[in-house]
Amino acid sequence: MIDIKTMEIFGDEIFSFKMPNHEEWEKKIKQIVMVEDNMDLHNHSTDPEEECNVKARRTAWDSHLRYEAIKDLSDEITKIVYGLIKDQGYDAPRIRLIDCWINWYKKNNFAAPHFHGPGHLSIVYFVDVEKSNAEFIFHKQSSWQLIKKKDKDNLFTNFAKIVKVKNGDVLMFPTSTTHSVSANLTDNLRITYASNLGIGYLQGREEY
Repeated sequence: MIDIKTMEIFGDEIFSFKMPNHEEWEKKIKQIVMVEDNMDLHNHSTDPEEECNVKARRTAWDSHLRYEAIKDLSDEITKIVYGLIKDQGYDAPRIRLIDCWINWYKKNNFAAPHFHGPGHLSIVYFVDVEKSNAEFIFHKQSSWQLIKKKDKDNLFTNFAKIVKVKNGDVLMFPTSTTHSVSANLTDNLRITYASNLGIGYLQGREEY
């Protein structure tokens, strides 16, 4: 039985759990990163050419179709999410994987504030993050906020929430939830897996 915790951030329900067999998944993902990050040696890379909010290296959006390990990982996470939905009685009879990819942040790499789509649920699996000082941040969707002065050198804001994560942690949140990753100021790689899931309903086809 997986212990799934719930927290509320800016009115959204955020779920978190520890990924089973994390050490095995970490090893497989790091092998993929090593191949992708040494294109001259392995003559292989799926890193898309188009710009996005992740200012770091990443694999293709359809990585589950390119790497068996990522497909297996995506299937495992989807099963866990489906178990949560059944256990909690949510109205979501069908879940499908829309896309997934791996990010790896080198020194000074970051992710600008963004939200995912299409889909309903976003997943972030923190594969190797503890040696990086980068932070995962949720942002309140508002065009204007009052800011309180904490003291002359620091400001207190009520529209950003840093979530402390460790290796093996998984977060699940609505795709509409804005989030970012602060700059990695170390020489250590920060590696994460991300995916988007869609909710569907089983409806029989009528005769026409």
